[in-house]
Amino acid sequence: MQKFCTFTIFSLSLLAGTVCAQDPATSDGSDHYPEVRRSKICLALSGGGARGFAHLGVLKTLEALNVPIDCIAGTSMGAVVGGLYAAGLSATEIEQRLDALKLNDVALDRVDRRSLPQPLREEDEQYPLGATVGVSDKGVRLPTGVVQATQFLELLQNWTAKIPSNIDFDRLPIPFRAVATDLENGKMVIFDKGPLHTAIRASMAAPGVFAPIQVNGRMLTDGGLVRNLPVDIARSMGADIVIAVNIGTPLLPRDQLQTFFNISQQMVNILTEQNVEAQKASLRSTDILIEPNLGSISFMDFGRSADASIMGQQAALEIQDKLAKFSLPPHLYVALQQARLNPQLPAIQIGFVDIADNGAIPESDIRRQLGIQIGSRYDAEEINRKLAILNNSREYDSINHELVQRDGEYGVRINANGRNWGPHFLRFGLALSSGLDGTGNYRLQIGHRRPWLTEGGLEWRNDLEFGNTLQLHSELRQPLFEREGMFAAPYVDFKQNTRNLYEGDTRVAEYRLRSEQVGVDLGIPLGSQSTLGEARIGISANRLIVRPNIGGLLTQQGDGSFKLVPLPSAELKQAGLKAAFVIDQLDTPVFPREGYKLDSRVFFGLEQSAGKYKELDMNALWARSLGKHSVNLKFSAAGLFQSGDEISGLGSSLGGFQQLSAYQQDQFSGNYKLYGSATYLLRAVNFDLAGQSLFLGSSLEIGNTWDKRSDISLGSARKSISLFAGFSSFIGPIYLGFAVGSGGNKSVFFQLGRQ
Repeated sequence: MQKFCTFTIFSLSLLAGTVCAQDPATSDGSDHYPEVRRSKICLALSGGGARGFAHLGVLKTLEALNVPIDCIAGTSMGAVVGGLYAAGLSATEIEQRLDALKLNDVALDRVDRRSLPQPLREEDEQYPLGATVGVSDKGVRLPTGVVQATQFLELLQNWTAKIPSNIDFDRLPIPFRAVATDLENGKMVIFDKGPLHTAIRASMAAPGVFAPIQVNGRMLTDGGLVRNLPVDIARSMGADIVIAVNIGTPLLPRDQLQTFFNISQQMVNILTEQNVEAQKASLRSTDILIEPNLGSISFMDFGRSADASIMGQQAALEIQDKLAKFSLPPHLYVALQQARLNPQLPAIQIGFVDIADNGAIPESDIRRQLGIQIGSRYDAEEINRKLAILNNSREYDSINHELVQRDGEYGVRINANGRNWGPHFLRFGLALSSGLDGTGNYRLQIGHRRPWLTEGGLEWRNDLEFGNTLQLHSELRQPLFEREGMFAAPYVDFKQNTRNLYEGDTRVAEYRLRSEQVGVDLGIPLGSQSTLGEARIGISANRLIVRPNIGGLLTQQGDGSFKLVPLPSAELKQAGLKAAFVIDQLDTPVFPREGYKLDSRVFFGLEQSAGKYKELDMNALWARSLGKHSVNLKFSAAGLFQSGDEISGLGSSLGGFQQLSAYQQDQFSGNYKLYGSATYLLRAVNFDLAGQSLFLGSSLEIGNTWDKRSDISLGSARKSISLFAGFSSFIGPIYLGFAVGSGGNKSVFFQLGRQ
């Protein structure tokens, strides 16, 4: 019993900064432990974005040397690593969890395209230029940050879910402080209690990269603006010894200060470096400063977490003689770790659900979609899984939850921050193409969205296109039952473009095509939240006009002379039934590496007097990869079936990149089309941070168009083989290549965007 009491006193003394060690020289086998005083050691972990993973390497070295850590103060990424470590996760455990993630995707809120609703997949493909722009009576506005860091916040919350949400940070296994900045007054904010994941998220809100976060009525941003290396905060926690780890981003040389982004980042780095130097100057001779050489690892290189950790470990090992002075004997170090407090949230039932909503989406709709039952067991990961679905809808700047306590019971508060920088939202796209003969196309695309015109979820959608093609599609979408379910969509569509007429390889004329359409569709989502695709059925009235613009047909007369015959024109009017579907499971619409896409459209004309016609169009694409190598297989077919005399030139066209690349844009046109291709892609360079890649590829293509069904034959199909380079840039895909076709046709092509 006496030994048990002695061990208990011994453990408690460790927590108070005192250890009891038996002196071997004086031990006589009795239970006498002379008291030995040791210094209180505190870590000060700096910010520096992805460079902050070096902190993990330092922590691993300190663990290996049995150096005790009594408190931690962290800023930005230092708060992320330090907060998780203070919560009881070891450095190795944090590293293993991070290794299982695609950190660049998590940090930048990138989600698997296949988890997005089909309308958003289509918008991303059509409008790749920049961010969404908000328009209101106050002018044009952008989001408050490039990235909302929603996934990162969910991750932190899931990893710290067993810690009480209102905990005093001194009651964590290791006492902890996180530093943030009040964006309104520029003052330092020190978190010493509350939800741990919220404190960490506030500390890491790097200006211009991650959006600020609202906490207790204050708008908070990255703590690096006021205290990037929080030595004084560590000292205020009672530290005798401060081990400061500085991984801040170094200033850029003059030759790199050529872009607006780099200049802006340099200004932030200058301000940050000033407070870092002041904190470094406050270090005492007994303190330790560790500054890992992180080389080319940048602020945003989240995919290089393992490299940064190794470099941090090496930096700590280089001064292990200094660190070893603070080492404890193994049995004392283990006893210290075991004696630390480890507060755990017990299994609790949800007593209430509060919704804090500042957007247009009704509270009832949020409750319905989350489906959190009163009396159910609290499960942070399950709630965050449901919230992730709502976040993927892009109707919120952020939506998250907190576990709160009220009147003696626990409940969940949902913080739904709507996109209040609207209510109108614009997106943009650009497409350019040029061929060997100097012909080319250009298009500027503008997408307008006005969601939540009514509480029932009515949305107005407009798509405009200018250039060689002039098009307007305007549509209303009204959910019929649930907002994410079936919808009615009345629409109008106007399109006018030109199409070249070729005799062999010679362009002899130009047609102007104009189509007008009005109709109403019933939209049916395929899969949960339309993540598989979408189907439509409806009725429409169509008018198609074909008029010659320039040129004519040169025909030879019986006497051997030539005569210029005016080009024929045509007009079709038809009302009928239409149906369409798309199933899109490609990982990316540009240079896909995995997945498949199927889409088809059919129209049945009903007006006998107008000469009924039917339209059929179907496409399929399949992609598979092995390492850097990918194969794409593509097939498409189309037909315009006319009940009367067949009118030429109204149907589909071929020609241009990935549409018989050796030939000019729309060189072949007809009422019927067959096309197939096999493409090999080598991902030569992968810019993982930006989500972009450089590809080298080759395609083998076969296909043609015909005006009459009787002319369709594989023997008349055209063939093309191409070599090209492609880049998935932030303004859309860019292609440059060379193609050779049957009969010696050649083409050098350049293309920006999708044609």
